[in-house]
Amino acid sequence: MPTNLTKSRFKLGWECATTLYYADRRKAYFDTTTEDTFLQGLAEGGYQVGEFARWMLCDDPARDTIATLDKPAALAETDYRLRQEHATIAEAAFRHEALFMRADIVVKNGTRLDLYEVKSKSWDSETEFWTKRGDRRPNATWEPYLLDVAFQKHVIEKARPDLTVRAFLVLLDKDRRASVDGLCQMFPVFRPGGKLTVQSRADHKEDLGANLLAYLDVDRDIAEIRKLPFTMPDNTEGSFEQLIQALAGICTSGRQAFCGVGAKCRKCQFRLPSPPEAAAGMRDGREECWAHAVSAAGRQYDPAKPKVIEVWNYRKADEALQMGRHFVEDLTAADLGDGKLAPRQWLQVDKVKRNDGAPSIDRAGLAAEMQKWKFPLHFIDFETARMALPAQKGMAPYTQVAFQFSHHTVDRGGRVRHAGQWIETGAGVFPSFAFVRELKHQLEQDRGTIFRYATHENTVLRDIRGQLDASREPDRKSIIAWIDSVTQHKPEGGKPADTARGPRNMVDMREVVLSCHYEPATHGSNSLKAVLPAIIGSSADLRNRYGRPLGENGLHSLNFGPDWVWVRPEKRNDPYAALPAIFKSRDEQEAFSAYVETLEDISDGGAATIAYAKLQFFDLPGAERTEIREALLRYCELDTLAMVMLHEYWREATV
Repeated sequence: MPTNLTKSRFKLGWECATTLYYADRRKAYFDTTTEDTFLQGLAEGGYQVGEFARWMLCDDPARDTIATLDKPAALAETDYRLRQEHATIAEAAFRHEALFMRADIVVKNGTRLDLYEVKSKSWDSETEFWTKRGDRRPNATWEPYLLDVAFQKHVIEKARPDLTVRAFLVLLDKDRRASVDGLCQMFPVFRPGGKLTVQSRADHKEDLGANLLAYLDVDRDIAEIRKLPFTMPDNTEGSFEQLIQALAGICTSGRQAFCGVGAKCRKCQFRLPSPPEAAAGMRDGREECWAHAVSAAGRQYDPAKPKVIEVWNYRKADEALQMGRHFVEDLTAADLGDGKLAPRQWLQVDKVKRNDGAPSIDRAGLAAEMQKWKFPLHFIDFETARMALPAQKGMAPYTQVAFQFSHHTVDRGGRVRHAGQWIETGAGVFPSFAFVRELKHQLEQDRGTIFRYATHENTVLRDIRGQLDASREPDRKSIIAWIDSVTQHKPEGGKPADTARGPRNMVDMREVVLSCHYEPATHGSNSLKAVLPAIIGSSADLRNRYGRPLGENGLHSLNFGPDWVWVRPEKRNDPYAALPAIFKSRDEQEAFSAYVETLEDISDGGAATIAYAKLQFFDLPGAERTEIREALLRYCELDTLAMVMLHEYWREATV
C-alpha cells in the first residue's frame, strides 16, 4: 500500500524507520497512540494555541483556512490562492513526488513565502535549541520541532522552486502576559460526528488582547541541519535530504525496513497494551522487531525474558545491544559501571539472573526511616494542569493550575481515614490560591508527617508560592511561610547540597522506594501505578484487607460506598484497573487508556489533566460534567490510598 511521506510519517521514520510499516497497517498492529494526537493536544492546549495563532496571523481565520481533507482539492486550492500577489493560508497543501504536507500557516508576499509552524510549547529568551557540549546538534528537546519545520521547508522548496521560503517556529512566549481575562475559554472544542472542531468566541482580534506568541526565524538552524549527518534506515550515514528520500522510498514501496532495536523501543507505540487481551487479534510490532533482531544475531528469542531496555534508568542500553546483550540476564556488573545508580540497577539484574521474584527490602534502613515519622501521617496527592493560554489577565502561558487534591490520614493505631479532598473544575476559574488555602487548613491541624510520591507536589507548591508572591492576596505572607515549612528548594544558583528544607518538609515515598525497597514485578518501574499491584501481589495482608468490601474492613471513603472492593482477582488485583471509566464514550475511554499506557505515573499529568482539559475546553452538558468531576474525585482518592497501602506494606515488613 504505497503512501506519501507526510509530516507525521517523517517524524515516525526519523525516530524509527521500522514503524512506518506498522503505521500503514494499524488494523493489524496495535497502536497505543491511536488518538494520542487528540489527547496530547487536549492536555497541552495545542488546539487552542493553533487557533490563537491563526487569529494573530490571519486577517480572517475562517476564510484563510483550507478546510477540506481531500488532498487533490487542498492542493488545487493552495495553488489557486498562491497565484495572488499576497496571500495568507492556513492548512496550505504542498506535494513533491512522494512528499506531502500541510502547513499550519503560510504568508506569501510576492515571491517570498513565510512558513509558520505552530507548536504548543513554551519559549523564553534563555531557551537553547542546540547542545552546548560535544558535537553541535539540536538538543533532544528541540530536535523534533526543528526537523519538523526543516522537512516542511524542504517539501515547499521542491514543490514551489519559484518561491523563496523563510521558516518560522511559532511558540508561546513565557515572558509575555495575557491582557484579558478568560483567554483559555475563547476557543472551545467540539467533536461533532467524531471530527474535532475548534471554534472561537472572539468577534475581533482585539478581543484576544496581547499577542503571546514568539515568531522565531529558524532558517539558520535549518541550514545547519542540512549539513549534519543522520543515521539512515539501513544504519549507514547520510544527509538530511538523503534521510527524507530514504523514508519516502520506504513509504512508497510498502516494504518493512528493520533498522535495529535500542533504547528508542522503550517508547514504541506499536506494542500490545497490558493486559494484551484488550487488543485481541492484534499484532505487537515491538515484539516482532525484537524477535527479528535476536534471530539475526543467531539466538533464540524468548518474549518472556526481560529486555535490556527494562533496566531502570539504564542509559547504556544501546551500547549493550551492540555487544549482543539483548536481555537483562546478559548484563554483567561491568556493564552497569560504578555510578550511584548501579547498585539499584544490579539488584534488578541479579533478581532476573537468579529468577528471584521475591521483593528486596532493606528492613533496617526502612525501619530507621519510619522511626522519624510523626503520627498522624498525612498522604497527599495533587492534580494539576498547565494552561497554554492563561485564565486571567496578567498571567503567563503555561501557568501552573492546581485544581484538586486528596488527603488520607493514618493514626498510630493504623486507622485509615480519607480525611479530605478538594476540587474546582469550573471553566475559566483560576483555582490555585483557594486550593492551597484549603490544603493548608487541612494539614495545619497537627504536626504529623506529610507524604508525597515523587517531586510533583513539591514543585506545584513552589510554583504557587511564586504566584502568591507576585499577587496582592491579603494572606499571601502567611501562606508563603506555610509553603516554605513543608517544601524544599534549591536556592537560585545553588548546588544540590544547598537545598533548603522546611521543618515539616514532605517525605518523598518514591525516594524511600529507591533506597530501601525493590519489587521485581515492577520490571524496573518506580511509578506508584506499577508499585501498587506489585506490593499487593507480595502481601497476603493487603489482599485480604482490600479484597473485602469497605464496609467490612472499616475503611473510610468520601467517594465509594460500603460495598466497594479495591482488590479483585478479575482485575489482576490492581485497584487502578478496578476504577470506573472516566469517559462514558467507549472510543474516548479506549484512547485515554492507551494514552495513559505511555505515562510514567497516572497521578502526574495523566488521567486528571486530560479530564480537566475536557471540562475546560469542551461544551459539555451538565450531567457529563458531573460524571467527569466524580471520576476525578475517585482517581485522586486512589492515588493517596495507594500511598497508604505502601505504608502499610512497609509497616508489615518491619515488624
